[in-house]
Amino acid sequence: MATDFYLRSEASSLGGAGVLRASQMAGRSVGGVTAVTTTTAGGTNIQVTSTAGGQALVWFTEPLTNGVTLPGTANTVTPFIRGRESATTVNAGAAITIDRCDNSGTVISNILTTTAIGAEYTTADALRSLGYSGTATTLSAGDRIKFTLRVVNVGTMAAGTVTNTYGGPVSSAAGNTFVRFSPNFVTDEVIEITQFQGGGRYGYN
Repeated sequence: MATDFYLRSEASSLGGAGVLRASQMAGRSVGGVTAVTTTTAGGTNIQVTSTAGGQALVWFTEPLTNGVTLPGTANTVTPFIRGRESATTVNAGAAITIDRCDNSGTVISNILTTTAIGAEYTTADALRSLGYSGTATTLSAGDRIKFTLRVVNVGTMAAGTVTNTYGGPVSSAAGNTFVRFSPNFVTDEVIEITQFQGGGRYGYN
């Protein structure tokens, strides 16, 4: 069974500036949260920031409770990244780096570093997604996975901005940014339920 990790707006249990949570539950911010990244003339690889010129962002899962092997075969890892550019002349696209980390967040090895995922962004929020084999990797219980969104050039980058959206609850809509792995993962995160979900005879309405 595949596992989806949604990029959320809440702080990671690791703490630290710009260190956010990657969860197996979708976010709750309708329309998503925005991250605005300044692009530069001739730029090639810029880490996504919370605001233009602001804090760089990364996302971590909670520690894994089981060991998992990523086989490194076709479509082992599929990013789903939503965003837009401020003008068509910006020539910017989506990219991501995914790393295996220990419990403290220290990188052990790289799982995937992409070039531009699909086509250049447009001026309307839209999805960029592509399946990758990634690097065959064995993760151990206690490991975390780190996600770093990046803005890369598609052609020659110009000055402007890219706005990514994440933390949203609705599939195929702004904010629905996540990464899918073909194997099944289990982490020790606390599962959230709303008050509405907690009612009813069997705990659900």
